[in-house]
Order: sequence, then structure tokens, then C-alpha cells
Amino acid sequence: MDDLIKGHAARVRAADPLVAGQDELHGKGEWLEVRDAVGLASTDRLDPDSLQAAWSPLVVHRLQARVAGPDPEAALGAVLDRWLARRRPDGPEQALSVSWPSRDTAPVKALVLRGFMPVAAVAARRILPHTPAAPVPDVAVRRANQDDLDVVTGMYRRLIDYDAQFGWVTARASTTERLRESVAKEVLPLEWCWLAEVAGRVAGCVIVQPPTRTRWISSSVNAAPVAYLGTMYVEPAARGHGVGVALTDAAHDHAAAEGVTSMVLHHALPNPLSTPFWARRGYRPLFTQWIRHLP
Repeated sequence: MDDLIKGHAARVRAADPLVAGQDELHGKGEWLEVRDAVGLASTDRLDPDSLQAAWSPLVVHRLQARVAGPDPEAALGAVLDRWLARRRPDGPEQALSVSWPSRDTAPVKALVLRGFMPVAAVAARRILPHTPAAPVPDVAVRRANQDDLDVVTGMYRRLIDYDAQFGWVTARASTTERLRESVAKEVLPLEWCWLAEVAGRVAGCVIVQPPTRTRWISSSVNAAPVAYLGTMYVEPAARGHGVGVALTDAAHDHAAAEGVTSMVLHHALPNPLSTPFWARRGYRPLFTQWIRHLP
């Protein structure tokens, strides 16, 4: 098994040196072994009243897989078939999820043939010391403060409502209350949050977790320190006028000044606006989340 995982890690490293964490399987679960592949199956069950429940179905069955040998597609297909054959209790809001290094394309046909679709990307951008970006005309950016609690909460909620149309995010009865709590207790006092204003009116926001709060994702990136751009929202009437550029410039400039070397984020692949925007801002895919909803 060790040689198999080492072979997988070597193939992924050759495809993308920025990907880390492929030389082991993380956490607890059920081990699945087939020829040239091993997997760790686990299940997340979320409290419907939690904020996390807004970002996915309530029950997510996850598979971490490592594949090697001469035919990575066949190896991944075999461990997927073993996983898919497991019995699961019936119930609403269940989905299957596999996160795969985006540039390791050899095995992914196995996911497509079994009905999985790409729903989100973890994208990364190198942050290098540089001269701060020039201001975007007619857009003023400032740090948010506690007086902006309602404004930030409202935009955060509108972001969730927008992302819900792509099939993975769900606004729940408690979402606004949980968002307000998170903004008040975590975002404003502990994270980096900026607001963009156009003609004196707030037009967008960006929220970044500093390296002290990114342990949950930093181990997947072969560069440190890592910051996580968790939220960016621009009001519909202000889109296409440089607001997003001004917000990300502020985030990148501050991250560089704080010694950050990599910024990562999630974006929805079915969203036709996300991939082009983030690619223009210097982000490229690191991992792809492949999912299948269960009936």
C-alpha cells in the first residue's frame, strides 16, 4: 500500500508541484482496497441549523482515493465501483463527493463514466512581493469594521442565494442568523474584510482568512503561508466596472505585505462568470470537486 500511495503522489507531483498532501490518506473511515488503488470512505452529516449546512447537502459521502499502476483510470474506476456498491441509508439531501488534483487528468474519465460532474474548483495563486496595484477609477476600497455588520451580512447572504442556483449550496431557514453571528464573531474581528464603494455606496466585499485560520486547507498546498479568499460578492448593478478587480487587488496587496505566499479559494464551475474572472486574476485550478447527487 505504501508503494501504491508513493506512486500516486509521484504522478500528481509531476503533474502539479503545488499540490500537497497526496502521500497519505487523512482522517477516519472505511478502507477500500483494489488492484492499484486504495480509498478511504467517510460521511459528513451536518446540522441543518449550522452555517456549514448552507454550503453543501446535509449528508455528503466522501471518498479519498490514491491510484497508481499502468492504468490510473481503471484503478480509480475499480475503487469507485467498490465505494458505490456500499449500502447507504435512504434519506434526503445526500450526495457523493470526490476531490481530485485538477492537473492529474489521466484517471478522471472514470468519474465521468460513473455520473460524476465537476461542481467546484480549489484554485490557487502565488502571492509575491510587489508594488501595490494602482487604484481602480471610481472605486474606493476600505477595511470593514463592526459598523458594517449588517452590510457584510447582507452581501454574504446574497452570495449564498446566487450560488444556490448551481446545485450545491442551499440557503436554509437559519442561514442569515448564522451568517450574522459569523461576521460579528469571526470575520470582522479575526479575518481580513474589505468593502468597495462606488459613488459613496457599498458595491461589494471580499473576505480573506489569514494564515492563522487556514490550517484546514493549507496542508493541501505546497507553499506557505497560505491565505484563503472565502467570500467575494459584487452587487449586480456594479458588475463589470472593476469592483471585483479593486477588491482582489486590496486582498492581494495586504496578503503580500503580511508575507503570504499563496492565496487559495473555491469557485463554482457551473457559474459562467467565475472561472474567467479568477483566471484573469491569476488563479488556476488546484483540485476539482466531482459530485453526484443521490436520489
